[in-house]
Amino acid sequence: MRNALRLAGLVLALSLGATGDSKADVPAPESIVGASLAADADRLVAGTTFRLVVVAEVKAGWHINSHRPNEEFLIPTRVSLSPVPGVRFGEPSYPAHREMKLAFSEKPLAVYEGRTLFRIEGVVDAGAGPGPRTLQAVVDFQPCNDEQCLPPARALAKLTLEVAPSGTRAESANAPLFDGGAAAAAPAPRPEPGSDLFAGKSLPLVLSLVFLSGLALNLTPCVYPLIPITVGFFARQGSGKTSRTFGLALAYVLGMSVTYSALGVFAALSGSLFGAWLQKPAVLVGIALLVVALALSMFGLYEIQAPHALTDRTGSKAGPLGALTMGLFVGFVAAPCIGPFVLSLLTYVAAKGSVPTGVGLFFTLAMGLGLPYLVLGTVSGSLSKLPRSGEWMEAVRRVFGFALLALAVWFLRPLLPPRVWEIGVAAPLLAGGLWVLFLEKSGRDLAWFRPVRAVVALGLIASGAAFALPRAAASQLPFSPYSEPALAAASGRPVMIDFAADWCLPCQELEHRTFTDPGVMAAGKGWTFLKADLTRTGSPEVEVLREKWKIQGVPTLIFLGPDGKETGERVVGFEPPETFVRRLAR
Repeated sequence: MRNALRLAGLVLALSLGATGDSKADVPAPESIVGASLAADADRLVAGTTFRLVVVAEVKAGWHINSHRPNEEFLIPTRVSLSPVPGVRFGEPSYPAHREMKLAFSEKPLAVYEGRTLFRIEGVVDAGAGPGPRTLQAVVDFQPCNDEQCLPPARALAKLTLEVAPSGTRAESANAPLFDGGAAAAAPAPRPEPGSDLFAGKSLPLVLSLVFLSGLALNLTPCVYPLIPITVGFFARQGSGKTSRTFGLALAYVLGMSVTYSALGVFAALSGSLFGAWLQKPAVLVGIALLVVALALSMFGLYEIQAPHALTDRTGSKAGPLGALTMGLFVGFVAAPCIGPFVLSLLTYVAAKGSVPTGVGLFFTLAMGLGLPYLVLGTVSGSLSKLPRSGEWMEAVRRVFGFALLALAVWFLRPLLPPRVWEIGVAAPLLAGGLWVLFLEKSGRDLAWFRPVRAVVALGLIASGAAFALPRAAASQLPFSPYSEPALAAASGRPVMIDFAADWCLPCQELEHRTFTDPGVMAAGKGWTFLKADLTRTGSPEVEVLREKWKIQGVPTLIFLGPDGKETGERVVGFEPPETFVRRLAR
């Protein structure tokens, strides 16, 4: 089950599109991106700051990975400045990536295409001597199209500027590059943590998940106790009239929707801010520590409460205005429990950068949170049927405590090795499941709660096991490492040589989708399969293979007949199982 889920996720993330037999020439990797360097002034002045822009022109039909690509094995685009005496450079500001969804890709790829701008700020030392300085920008990238990936390459850009003495006037230059003249230059890196909870899903599915999540968040220890109190307050104001009670509940929910919709607008308009924050390890660690603090409060070590001035305000007014005010502030009261989910949704909206998407998602969250109030406001007599927030809620608090500890590790994903991250997420989930199943005493006397507790405990254990269990190796075509002796030993049998690399998306797609297909494995009986690893670009052995077999990009599949001669057909790029089966069966 876990392996299937992992494989499905990998397939969604790796899809690159079209396939085909091709020997057509492709450009040299270094020719895919042209780079130039521009400054915001005609000279550098000692003791002052300056700005640079690295302009990368990606050839039409090609793309390069973003600064933070979707998968760990992909090579990110990096921009750096060579050291210059008397001049210091800040960290590059990377632009917003484009989400590319190809023909059979269900999860978009994070890429740069066309003209892409990278901004860098710098400062000239006060004691820098006058004279010319040559600035050199380096852009490291991996070019791919919808069929294949070329070896990683590097583009260089140089700019010579004069350093003038302190107090010299510098004239502005290249204003369109620095004043918003290119939309691609807005620094909005892809937020890492949290957004991948929704990445690759269609908007209707995300809306459904957000609504259900909002509904589920009503069961948290911070929200559930408020439901009967709030609806009871409305019922008393309604003097027994259902229409008035419902109207008050509706005003309350509208207040919630205003608060959350405002958060959605803020996230959409502040994508660059969120992106910049969430690239910094210190911020990720800070978020994780905050979530741990919330988790410890769930275990009863201390209580995190909203300020009294805020809670007093939410219940101090009667009528629709009072209900609206309560709704406006209830999100802050419930923040200890719903905050981590809201943060995940904020990062997703920030990555999208769309105000309508942000408003829609957070309004949907508010509707999920508010549905119980509307239903119970219509049938206020149902309040008596709600389980009282008593001892059983202590068990719920501890469940959320363990879940929050796992979430804290989740936010650290970019900073941890994959296996460490998986174990870190699994440990609190497994511990929580075992605690609830065997050690938790709260709510044991409630007949209705015992089966719920068992289901929740088993769910935690199953989730933890899904992260903890090592990934089972999938059966696939029986590849052997390529070598001349291995090729000679295959004499008299048809041979397929797979030229691949670890950094190649379509290679991974072939590896995990096509080569593991039962039909492909059945059709491959009688074949010899060899894999040539071209990961170490530039090494002598790789260059010898590339030259001998005329390999321009990966993946490239070469087919040899029983006589050892190439059959004349090659596969460049991904090929789906149903097509590949026919190829092996010829």
